[in-house]
Amino acid sequence: MARNLKVVLIVLAALVIAGGAYAFAAQNVVPDSAAGYGTSAVSGYTVSNIAYNLNATDASKIDTITFDLAGTVVPSLVKVQTDDSTWFDCSSGISGTESPWTVTCTYTPSGLSVASVTTLNVVASGNALP
Repeated sequence: MARNLKVVLIVLAALVIAGGAYAFAAQNVVPDSAAGYGTSAVSGYTVSNIAYNLNATDASKIDTITFDLAGTVVPSLVKVQTDDSTWFDCSSGISGTESPWTVTCTYTPSGLSVASVTTLNVVASGNALP
């Protein structure tokens, strides 16, 4: 009888330990996630109709630069560079509902010096049309 009692106690202890381990393991929750790989063509934009709009009172300053972006993807980020180092964010100046989209880069409050414009580089990225 003592031997049966020892076996029952050992089995009972093993169940208590296993149940305790399960209780701790059940608290670890990992949310669903996804990973994947895919490819897609990267199409560019065509920049056209560039206009440097001068300040009405000081013609040595540019108030805005406007241009059209034509492409297959709605632009959500547009930056321009007019010298060798500084990039200016024009993302808030995107307008239009379809290609070509008009972009207006507004240089306020003091304007952009005409003399500082040595180049015009445009970088744009966006999301695919639904």
